[in-house]
Amino acid sequence: MPIWTPNTREHEMAVHDQRSVCVNFDACDRLAAAIRNMDVPEDREELQPSGLSRAGLSDFYLPLVAICHQTQSLRGTIDGKPTRGWDYLNAMFRRAVERDPSLLGSARWAELSEAELRNLFVDPDAGETLSQPGDRAALLRNLGSVMLAEGWSCFNHLYSAAETRISSGEPNLLGLLARFRAYDDPVRKKSTFLLGLVRNEAGVAFADEENLLPPVDYHEIRGHLRIGTVVVLDRDLRRKLLDRIEVTTDEDVAIRSAVLEAIRYIASRVGLPDSMRLHYLFWNLFRSICTRESPHCRSCPTVSSLPERYDRLLTDSSGSRICPFASVCRSVDAADRYVEHVFATDWY
Repeated sequence: MPIWTPNTREHEMAVHDQRSVCVNFDACDRLAAAIRNMDVPEDREELQPSGLSRAGLSDFYLPLVAICHQTQSLRGTIDGKPTRGWDYLNAMFRRAVERDPSLLGSARWAELSEAELRNLFVDPDAGETLSQPGDRAALLRNLGSVMLAEGWSCFNHLYSAAETRISSGEPNLLGLLARFRAYDDPVRKKSTFLLGLVRNEAGVAFADEENLLPPVDYHEIRGHLRIGTVVVLDRDLRRKLLDRIEVTTDEDVAIRSAVLEAIRYIASRVGLPDSMRLHYLFWNLFRSICTRESPHCRSCPTVSSLPERYDRLLTDSSGSRICPFASVCRSVDAADRYVEHVFATDWY
């Protein structure tokens, strides 16, 4: 069964909004109906740094999220358990901060070298795991330098300067964060991820919390393309995705913007106050179940890498372990499935 192509209604949608990528609202409604029957877990991190105040947690996540992109190579052993990606980045930085609390200061970020950053993420068995440490160190130096130039020494200074606003009024947090090279993504992936973390983990409150958008990463792109909540209408762009040809910046932004719009719409149909809870649901399930090469559509392994509160969603009423989105996914029986687009970036 080939990858499906847009139907008549979807083509009419494209003609109406003149976009190469659009949201399939019918598919979103079907997915929302399935999610309403789930007990969606709270949006929170599995690993939380110990010994940090709430203000310290915000300063922990500001530099960490700045270098959180293209984390596929990151893997090692944490507390005897194989750990990868963001979880490994988080855990290793936590250990580094416990050894050297100065890593939570803007003056330290402004002078951090490539070698220092690389050494923070060395696994005893896997060795060096952090890709492009020089580029990531440069992002941290820019973060520290801009903060020092603005007279900011911590996240709370940005928060106060924005008068606790995410995006309403001027200045606001999204605008201030965009001054940093690490946070200048037009789709705001790192910025929204950071704001979700400081709200959920550090208890930071926002004056316009309804404006907290979902971060969109490559796992969510892959999942929504496969389910069909996001439709690629442009034939040339579809071919780029299928042939793993790098897309342009405009095409990348178009794809991710459509995924963001789809998640926000689904959250409104499910009845959630914001989209962050859905982001965690999608991110956890897509990266563990809807994998690039061998998605577990109709038969999930007995033991998964999912946190327990998400793993229980894999068991249906008959006791079978199945992807909870299988009943509404267009790609379940497809011979070929979309994979997230190729785009060299440090935005996500």
